[in-house]
Amino acid sequence: MLRSAAPGATSAITLIPKYFTGVVPPTPLVADTETDACPTATRALLRFADDIGRAVGYDREQNGRLIQDIFPVESSERAQVSTSSKVMLGSHTETAFHPHKPRYVVLLCLRGDANAATTYADVHEIVQHLSFEAVDVLQTGEFVTTVDPSFMTNGEPDARVTVTPLTKKQSGWVLVYDELLMSGTSTRAANALAELHVAVKRATKQVVLADGDLLVIDNDRAVHGRTPFIPRYDGTDRWLKRALVVTSLPTDDILGRVIQTRL
Repeated sequence: MLRSAAPGATSAITLIPKYFTGVVPPTPLVADTETDACPTATRALLRFADDIGRAVGYDREQNGRLIQDIFPVESSERAQVSTSSKVMLGSHTETAFHPHKPRYVVLLCLRGDANAATTYADVHEIVQHLSFEAVDVLQTGEFVTTVDPSFMTNGEPDARVTVTPLTKKQSGWVLVYDELLMSGTSTRAANALAELHVAVKRATKQVVLADGDLLVIDNDRAVHGRTPFIPRYDGTDRWLKRALVVTSLPTDDILGRVIQTRL
């Protein structure tokens, strides 16, 4: 039913076709953090996630659930959240605002949709489209981002968090980015961010996940999003399970595996 494989050491994304071959029930219609409609797939994804790190949850997102279900929900079909459908989901680093961002985002496709492509862009290609001046400015703290809407579904407060979009490490560039929530706090930062938006679009590629496929996104190296698609709400819609994976658990702000940072 499953096999284990680690993400490629130099890959922004790693695709494992037909990773899961279990029976998949109809796609749910309503988000429910208490019930698991496909526990076999949840166990498969959790096992994979814990092979490459540790799956974690965030208490402000899906009540801290370790394995999250992603399928179109009618009430959020035009929102900038994972359960949307009829809008382009903007390119972003997962939880760009958070001090404990996941290193990997792992998506297990239970039911695919040929019209719903996952978009991604590799920071090493993005940087090739930037001017030297923009690269310099993007390595400063002259940028802020706000909180993902998925962390405010129960009326939780927003926040403005200072971020540095580009950081050069021994292993290469690390990118923190949110197409829709990030802004510059100076004229030169705003100009550099505008250049970064263009560079991300130029570097963006697409992958369409089929039934059973597993996709690993390196959250340090790749930004990701999704193209629009038309949901049917009849049990046959696109359905993913998602794990957010850290390479080591934080030493604070965590209860079990659920991160509880207050911004």
